[in-house]
Amino acid sequence: MSEFTLLKLTKVLKPKRVLNKRFFKQPTGFSIDSRTLKKGEAFIAIKGKYFDAHQFIDEAIRRGAALIVSEDRKEQKKERVCTFVVENSLSSLERVSKYIRKRASPEKVIAITGSVGKTTTKEMLFYLLREKFSVLCNKKSENNLLGVCKTLLNLKEEKILILELGTNFPGEIKRLTDLCQPHLGVITFIKSVHLQGLSSLKGVLEEKIAVIANNADTIGILNRDDYLLRRVNLANRIFWFGKNKEAHIYAKLLEKNERENIFSINGRYLLRLKTFASFFIYNTLASLLVATLLGLDLRECTEMMSEFEDFPFMRMEKIIKRGSLFINDAYNSNPFSLKESIKTLSVYSLPKVAVIADMLELGKRVYYYHRSLAHPLISVGFDYIITFGKHVHFLKEMLEKLGHPRVIHLDSHEEIASFLRKLTKNKKYLIFLKGSRNMKLEEVIRKF
Repeated sequence: MSEFTLLKLTKVLKPKRVLNKRFFKQPTGFSIDSRTLKKGEAFIAIKGKYFDAHQFIDEAIRRGAALIVSEDRKEQKKERVCTFVVENSLSSLERVSKYIRKRASPEKVIAITGSVGKTTTKEMLFYLLREKFSVLCNKKSENNLLGVCKTLLNLKEEKILILELGTNFPGEIKRLTDLCQPHLGVITFIKSVHLQGLSSLKGVLEEKIAVIANNADTIGILNRDDYLLRRVNLANRIFWFGKNKEAHIYAKLLEKNERENIFSINGRYLLRLKTFASFFIYNTLASLLVATLLGLDLRECTEMMSEFEDFPFMRMEKIIKRGSLFINDAYNSNPFSLKESIKTLSVYSLPKVAVIADMLELGKRVYYYHRSLAHPLISVGFDYIITFGKHVHFLKEMLEKLGHPRVIHLDSHEEIASFLRKLTKNKKYLIFLKGSRNMKLEEVIRKF
């Protein structure tokens, strides 16, 4: 990586003042977390809505920070550390992240967004590419501004950069693509997610499409089965994946059971997807398409994906506890993902319990979307449906109106776990958990 000289950093960070300039040392990198800062790195003290890292500057200095970037700092005679005092530390983080992206100049930057499936697609693509290329990607689901910047700060000499981009409000995807300048932009689905900030499906589409539209040179990798994405017209910059044969890479389901889903890919290659949840095929197809555009062989990639097992935590995760099978899909929830998830449970013959918690950030249509779950839940044939939260009262009312005999509302994780312990004492059940992240339904399993 290039050297971070005083002159270069002054141009990039544009400090209002430089304190203790005589003690300046070229940092070996940058950190925004004093707990993980390595000796010789610069510490950027970010001030957010719910936190202020300025209170950890002394800790960063004790850990060996070579430079401090902060919004407010008085010169300390005892300190032998140079400090850049800046107008806004978050803006400084963006500037240095963009600078590192430009200087590192990876051969390909792939940005992945969409209403659902971003993290799984990212992990699958990383799995396919890591043997042929040096690859860097976000950790876990660190897909907001801070997460993307943290990833860019770690960029060294990797040839491929994979970035998952998330959004809650208009303009966030544009801001992130300005930072990372992707060569390829993947959009998984456009669905009713984050409507509190994005208002409507049209708003979701306009926000997500910025991953491609923000740069005339970015190639789009889009889902041919999503009716909103099919309307996107960006000349010859689009490659398609889906179940439709008009897609560049398409799949046909041949067989499914509790262990795997078997597909044909482009009518030529056999894919054995090691999960009972068939909807993961879309993440797989997006990953295969990107990999082939980067020069990998489709047959070899399909064989590799038949061995893939590292599905992200709390995405249709199977957990056996006290003899019952939990399907933990509690990482997040929205109307589309919930309906798709419960469809896949038909491969199991066990009696079933659904624990459904609030779907958040649905804006003015929260009533409609919760009630819309009733018919799909009844069609699966759940023996019991447990609701948890405030908004699911709308769902409970609709389920009772439709005549479901066992709908129970409980007010805590402990109450749910206690009910399930009694229910499963003499009988095995499949217990499906789904709710928005803030509902933390995984606690039910811990307390079970």
